[in-house]
Amino acid sequence: MRLILTTLFAAIAVFLVILTTRIWGLGQKFNDFEHPFLMGNTPYIVAKVNTLPAIEQAIALKKDVIIWLDARLSADNVIFLLDKSQDQKFLEMKKKEQDANLSSFVLKGGKLSHYAWEEINEFYKSTPTIKEIYKKFPTQRFVVNLVDNALDVNSTIVSELKDVNSENRTLIQSDTLVVMTSTKDIKPDWVYGTSQADLMRMMSFDSMWILPSTQFKGDVFISRFTIMKRPAFNDDTITEMKRRHKKIFLGPISSKEQFDDAKRLDADAYITEDLPQLVQWLDLGQAQ
Repeated sequence: MRLILTTLFAAIAVFLVILTTRIWGLGQKFNDFEHPFLMGNTPYIVAKVNTLPAIEQAIALKKDVIIWLDARLSADNVIFLLDKSQDQKFLEMKKKEQDANLSSFVLKGGKLSHYAWEEINEFYKSTPTIKEIYKKFPTQRFVVNLVDNALDVNSTIVSELKDVNSENRTLIQSDTLVVMTSTKDIKPDWVYGTSQADLMRMMSFDSMWILPSTQFKGDVFISRFTIMKRPAFNDDTITEMKRRHKKIFLGPISSKEQFDDAKRLDADAYITEDLPQLVQWLDLGQAQ
């Protein structure tokens, strides 16, 4: 009997703690986040592209498109654009060079950030630097996805974009929370997104019924649809982010089902790797 009572009292205590935490979270007030980057009609369209021709094609198709750039860091602190899926080709090439020249120091590491920009650009000849893109498109808005959690990536991106009128047209995104927070410490003028740690924490807190009390320091909510083959967010997450007056960016949208889900959730921005297909879905929805 004593064990049963102890267990009952412990369960009641835990419930009261959870309830108090939830009530405290729901009692928090949040201000609207206003920034020139987020001006204009929604939904915003975000095209994920990393080459100059692809950027030009996206802008030709939709003039006010926001361009998503996968920003990488070289060993000599140059920020360039390249999808992470392309890394292996370069590293395999370096391994073959090393095997053929055992006396030389060719294979410097297993990450692109271990190599100088000249070496990377020699292999990926069409890969531009981020400064080139900002200068070529002086009015376009960009989501800069900082892929590499490398030393000085925060100070390097701030330095690279110092003289290209970046304040009103830059949203910094990264899967790594410390990359965004350290960059925001240096450059608070930009807009900041959502890390993978943020997404996983929200889902964990939601499962414990205390989602309203979770900390989130991002300016906008950005999420893919899955993480490690599991949902990256749910309806409760979106509702909570809207309660906090956060814009909702979802994607990349790769199917009509995902598009319909983003539309149902009233997302403020659709992210896509296939802009013509997304435009077609949008036009079809407007016609209906």
